[in-house]
Amino acid sequence: MTRHKSHDERRAQILGAARTCFIRAGYAHTRVDDIAKEAGLSKGGIYFHFKSKREIFDALHGDQQAQTKALVEQARSVEGSASEALSTLAATMVNHLLSADDRRKFLIVLAEMGMRDPEIHQNIVDAHDAYVDALAAHIQAGIDAGEFRAVDAHQTAMFLKVLIDGVEQGMAIGYQFDAMPLMLTTMDIVFNGLSNEKRDSGGRVS
Repeated sequence: MTRHKSHDERRAQILGAARTCFIRAGYAHTRVDDIAKEAGLSKGGIYFHFKSKREIFDALHGDQQAQTKALVEQARSVEGSASEALSTLAATMVNHLLSADDRRKFLIVLAEMGMRDPEIHQNIVDAHDAYVDALAAHIQAGIDAGEFRAVDAHQTAMFLKVLIDGVEQGMAIGYQFDAMPLMLTTMDIVFNGLSNEKRDSGGRVS
């Protein structure tokens, strides 16, 4: 006897199919019929769980935000130094990126929608700001403990977030990254800098 799927299982099935369709054709050119066909369900089966295509898209976005938040919170719970927390977050993010090709590609669709839809744009900005704030808290904790020098924690966090976004988007469009060595090099530069001499913000030896 075939086991009926639970609501959560069916929801995941629909969202997986929708992500595939949005990546393949874009949001505007994807119909609920396309999602139903990809999921192997009737159109009514889709509407039983979601009211509209937009609700499906918003659910995908919300799930991705929740996954990212969970990764950041996981780093916050690491016992030890701020350096260890940041290193843990970097390694966790790399492993997540390597295991989630569709997630990376969906970010491109999300960015495209963000340029056209003010609500989605604001959701993206809010998620970005929350991530930066969490990174800045790690960095500021290291500064307060005397582990890091007195840099602008928020701007440093912004730099790291933009770097992560760039790697995600590059991988989504096919750039070839050896992700773990890239992460290790990045963390080495973050913790130790490039120069053996003290320099000002213009790169001049001070």
